[in-house]
Amino acid sequence: MRKFFGSLLGGLLIGLPLAFWWIGYEGITYSQMNVAGVEEVIVHEMDFDFVFYSSLLVVAIAVIIYLIWNFINKKREERFLREYQNNSK
Repeated sequence: MRKFFGSLLGGLLIGLPLAFWWIGYEGITYSQMNVAGVEEVIVHEMDFDFVFYSSLLVVAIAVIIYLIWNFINKKREERFLREYQNNSK
């Protein structure tokens, strides 16, 4: 569980700034005139393309961090086992 949450946190910390830098957030704002007796209504919407692509980027980076973490742990365990077998002879 520690690897999972650590890689997810790393994906958030690395992926969100990259998403703002690469994709760029563009808020959608438009105004409507004469709606329900109000002269002008300004509507702010979220850029859902940005949210979708940034979440994909965060998940991809989290998976990469998780795989690298597993690879490093596997190599560390193999080295420990090799040294243990050499020392026991």
